Amino acid sequence: MPVAAGGIEEFNQTKFQEEIMKKFWIVLLALGLVAGFAMSASAADVKFSGSYYLLGFYADNPTMNKDQATTTGAPGPQSIFAQRLRVETTFKVAEGLNLVTRFDALERTWGDKTWQGTGDTYSRLQAGATTGATAKAQENIEFERAYLDFTTKIGRFQAGYIQFISWGTDFHDTNLTRAGIKWFIPVGPLTVIAAFEKTADSNSGSYSSTLSGGTAADADNNIYDLGAIYKWSTGDAGIIYQKGLLKNGRNVNNYGIDLNIFIPYAKAKFGPVYVEGELVTGFGDYRAWDDAGKSSGPKTNITASQIALSLHAKADIGPAYVGARFIYITGDDPKTTDKIEGGLMTLLKSGDAFNPMLIMWNDQYTNWLGKIQSVPSALGTNPYTGTAGGMDTYMDNTWFYMIYGGFKPTPSLDIQLSVAYAYADQKPWGDVQWTAGKSTGTQFGSDVYGTEVDLTAKYKIYENLEYMAGFAYMFTGDYFKGASTTFNTANNYLLMHKLTLTF
Repeated sequence: MPVAAGGIEEFNQTKFQEEIMKKFWIVLLALGLVAGFAMSASAADVKFSGSYYLLGFYADNPTMNKDQATTTGAPGPQSIFAQRLRVETTFKVAEGLNLVTRFDALERTWGDKTWQGTGDTYSRLQAGATTGATAKAQENIEFERAYLDFTTKIGRFQAGYIQFISWGTDFHDTNLTRAGIKWFIPVGPLTVIAAFEKTADSNSGSYSSTLSGGTAADADNNIYDLGAIYKWSTGDAGIIYQKGLLKNGRNVNNYGIDLNIFIPYAKAKFGPVYVEGELVTGFGDYRAWDDAGKSSGPKTNITASQIALSLHAKADIGPAYVGARFIYITGDDPKTTDKIEGGLMTLLKSGDAFNPMLIMWNDQYTNWLGKIQSVPSALGTNPYTGTAGGMDTYMDNTWFYMIYGGFKPTPSLDIQLSVAYAYADQKPWGDVQWTAGKSTGTQFGSDVYGTEVDLTAKYKIYENLEYMAGFAYMFTGDYFKGASTTFNTANNYLLMHKLTLTF
């Protein structure tokens, strides 16, 4: 049947209206989805916190070598600027339920050309740059933490990548992150803590093993924590037990590490006087060989034990204050080949957030300028633990005495003078060789690390922005001559300034 012209026009107009309505509903649905996502996002309370620092270092003689100008490989004075931005974000999804993340950005020295990219904006390490100074350069943005934090009727939980090595005083605290789960159970003034840490998994990466020609079973690194904290109006005290089953070495060397660690602490304030103390004691097996790993010959099991003690007191006297600190950490005796008495602080990465002085065992100094070590190197490296003598980020093998005093003429200004003296608990051996249950080598001539004098001034430009200027002078001890009878050491001094923003 022929269709009238008017009918065709009416049909086309109807189809056009349907298409318009479809598009209208699609746009309306899209807007609804956007609004829905926006409402879901706005329903979460997002909070930001973090810090930014910018520092400048000038070290006059970081090698502590008297003949640095004429010694091959001995660099002269070092001068650097460095910075780091750290941002922590807390997403409050519901009451008692949070998602927490943290990242670091642009953690690098100014003018660092070990990155590659376009122009002067670098985002990656150079290909193959895995050692030396280039290994310190991190990615442009590095996420370090992401975990859930939620409260239930049976306690509070944290699960994900969390800060684990933070307990008691700041003596052995660290900024490192580990994967695991924490459980907090409050019972009045008492809080019970249980945790599980996963530091290595045998299924990640490729390994060669003589055990059945492949990756060893049960070769993970796990740490189990159980502790309690008791709080009162003027202080708190606690103790934690850690069981470290570090078996990742079974993949290559066919041995595992089994450590027991107890860390009691107490801190309290008595009027204007504040006191604190912390003890880290560890013992167990440092090398427990598998039976199947003895095909190449008998292997000697090695036990481990170490004690680290920190005592600190501070008294406020009006606008002034005085304080003292004592630290003792056992060192390894090179004559004992079936046990180690030191190196556990380094093994457990314990204490990089603890910076008693500007040079001695200061994480920022060693991170940006390198290990405090003379040239030629007075290493005295323990061939079992890999821990070298000298001063690195982690304190080890030391008797450390420190006194300090300060004055605050205004609430915004703090001037402090500190003096520290340190010597080794055990003198290492240079070029040590351990074979057939015997050790040979030449023992270091001195145990004295030296004396350091620090003068710092901190001024709050804003409540959240602080400027610090510091001067440190280290009277180098003969420990850094190592086993040499001809090497000449020299003193070192440091000039630094630092801007720190917290938010």
